[in-house]
Amino acid sequence: MSISSAFSNAASGLAASARAVQVVSANIANALTPGYAARTLDLSASTLAGTGGGVRMNGISRSVDAGLLGLNRDSGAAASGASTRSAFWHAIEAAVGLPGQGLSAALSAFDSALIAASDRPDLTSRLATLADSATDLTAAFSATQTALQARRAEADAAIARDVDTLNGGLQRVEALNDQIVRLRISGQSTLGLEDERQALISTLAEIVPLREHARTDGRVTLFTTGGEMVLDVEAAEIGFTPTPAMDAGMSLGSPLSALTLRGRSLDPATGNAMAGGRLAANFRIRDIDAPQVQGQLDSLAANLIGRFADPATDATLASGAPGLFTDAGSLATSVSGLAARLAVNTAILPEAGGALWRLRDGIGAVAPGESGEAAGLRALSGALDRRLPTTPGGPALSLAQSLAEVMTRTSTARHQAAATSTSALARHNELTEQSLAQGVDTDAEMQRLLQIEQAYAANARVIETADAMLRRLLEM
Repeated sequence: MSISSAFSNAASGLAASARAVQVVSANIANALTPGYAARTLDLSASTLAGTGGGVRMNGISRSVDAGLLGLNRDSGAAASGASTRSAFWHAIEAAVGLPGQGLSAALSAFDSALIAASDRPDLTSRLATLADSATDLTAAFSATQTALQARRAEADAAIARDVDTLNGGLQRVEALNDQIVRLRISGQSTLGLEDERQALISTLAEIVPLREHARTDGRVTLFTTGGEMVLDVEAAEIGFTPTPAMDAGMSLGSPLSALTLRGRSLDPATGNAMAGGRLAANFRIRDIDAPQVQGQLDSLAANLIGRFADPATDATLASGAPGLFTDAGSLATSVSGLAARLAVNTAILPEAGGALWRLRDGIGAVAPGESGEAAGLRALSGALDRRLPTTPGGPALSLAQSLAEVMTRTSTARHQAAATSTSALARHNELTEQSLAQGVDTDAEMQRLLQIEQAYAANARVIETADAMLRRLLEM
């Protein structure tokens, strides 16, 4: 090898070492940067006329495990969706109330007031307490429905926010695709843009699980796990119209908005085209979970009205007349949203022109009876304990047992949602740890830095030796 070849080879080695130091430094500095993929300097031997010509720098590559990245995104979507449903069921359990709280406490207070009034039917104070407890019971039903519909409204608003985020994110990925293609054509580095794109797609995947397909020109195409293409050359437009207010009678399409993709209607709550993430979880809350609880609550309210409108409970009632509890003043005509319309019959409310003695003598009584007669109050108390089915074909239960059934179903759903959320979060955390382990390893980078230092010293020694040889030749 000639002295000039030695100089050339060593110089290329020094240049490669300097570039390798920059790569290692960037890796260490961005070890905790979201979306950052570890860089590797790609080197190969350079030959000139069949002889060694030093080191050639072929470029810098990103180290990404596509399979692990996909699993991590799927687990992130599952964890986000499960967490959303878990938060919903925690809130609903709190609204319905645990034993001794909420509806349970209101029903217990009403039952206790009935017993107290039966003991001393002549005391107006006890009749007034009974009327107040009946009003409190209707207020508890209304408050529970209000909380339930508020959660539906929050889910609807969350869907709108996620759709806006998804549309904006897909458009940003489309723009990054275009920039990466242009830069590759001009021979410039696109690593930073690829990191940004990867982090953005991972964020969007929490809303809807996404599959990424890389193209040879640098673009990526995005699909949902259900096979819907959301980004090709251009981003697909996802449509949704939020509802400003929510009530129990609203359902999907009447008038609640569905999700649209390129103008085609989708239902993430029951279909699998956009299922698996936070978006589908909020659709399920709005269109399935909350309406199911609302239906149970309305059936319980209808059961309450029916118990006290029964002639066996109050023989003074005219045919078709409501008893102690009413649907906004009448018998229940529609079960949907009944919990919020549940009201105490004004015939017993002095402030509404009624009289408290009708609690003792019957809602339809035209004149007060004996003040010490408690048969009517005992009949009202017996109405709570009478076993009746809450729904057609359902088991015959007392009102307290029917309420316990609703509370049990709510608590069971909450426990299941919490368990699912815990499992999904644990899986996501484990996959995240694995992703980080395959990311930048600072210990390995420091070892690589020592190797680069040794290579740099070796190349510098070659140049130093060649310089000494040239000096010696010049002195001859």
